[in-house]
Amino acid sequence: MKKHTTKLLNIIAILGLTHLVVFYTAMAQTSADQPLNYHPDAPFWLALQCFFAQWLTYKSYNITLKNKLSNVTSIAKVYLASGSIFILFNTIFVLAFESIIGLVNIDLRHVVLTIILSMLLHLLLGGTLLAVLLFNEAKQQHIAYVDTQNLLAKSQINALQQQLDPHFLFNNLNVLSALIQQDPDEADDFLDSFCSLYRYMLETHKNQLISLEKELEFTDRYLYLLNKRFPNAFDFKIDISLVPNQVELVSGALQLALENIVKHNQLSKTYPLSIYISNNESSLVIVNSYKPKYVTTHPDSLNLGLRNLNERCKLLIKREISIEKSNETFSLSLPLVQTKAIQAQELK
Repeated sequence: MKKHTTKLLNIIAILGLTHLVVFYTAMAQTSADQPLNYHPDAPFWLALQCFFAQWLTYKSYNITLKNKLSNVTSIAKVYLASGSIFILFNTIFVLAFESIIGLVNIDLRHVVLTIILSMLLHLLLGGTLLAVLLFNEAKQQHIAYVDTQNLLAKSQINALQQQLDPHFLFNNLNVLSALIQQDPDEADDFLDSFCSLYRYMLETHKNQLISLEKELEFTDRYLYLLNKRFPNAFDFKIDISLVPNQVELVSGALQLALENIVKHNQLSKTYPLSIYISNNESSLVIVNSYKPKYVTTHPDSLNLGLRNLNERCKLLIKREISIEKSNETFSLSLPLVQTKAIQAQELK
């Protein structure tokens, strides 16, 4: 539909242009005491020449550049080839037609003027069409590039998410295995919570961003599992001033932040590890007391989770996580964005 509309607009524009050119030429050649020498069929013949110039340019473009990368040399070939053919055939046609109907005497001056007119017609119509074709080609290439980048980003995000899930499974299955031997009833409760939580993870990971409200709900469930793994080893506090359902973050980011804390710090009932979650204007801030393990049990995966999380944030939000570390605390800031509904309201 759009293609047909463009063609119709092109025809209307050329017909309008040719009428204006013929009318202006007639006025310029007619003196004040003479009637206007306007030929109603002249715009029709001039329009045919314009359409012919466009058709030759389009055919030359398809033969030379279609499905190929354009460059200065190939563009010049299209223009010169279509221009040469148009000037030759149009000049012969115009001179032959004028000679047959006896409008003018054919002399060198008239031949030169006809050639110049043909050159101007091709420059105006053929050149404009070639510019439009090249613009559309560049636009299509840009769209294809953006689509390719989006597909690449999605595949990278999926790959990063798949790297994170095994840590969650491994740690909690170890706890389940121990509970089965120690307390089968407690193991049943843990398994129910674990399955419910993992089902929630699978559902939310389909969405690359998730509301802070849902992520906090997830965190409550996740803390239950952590407390089973490390009883009374945490002093946990949340102080959020933002409206949780109006901001989003990368799905699973808060769970990963907590898992990173657990993996790299000493945990004990005697000296519980404090974890404080708050926010500023643009980030969710997780601060924990810093009690690093003397020997890490995961030397090859040190900070792998945070590196993956940072890559996901860059791909999805175009911002990075922020880490601040001192001798006593470790702080991680996760970028937040407004939900699409809130963004739409602000645009209105």
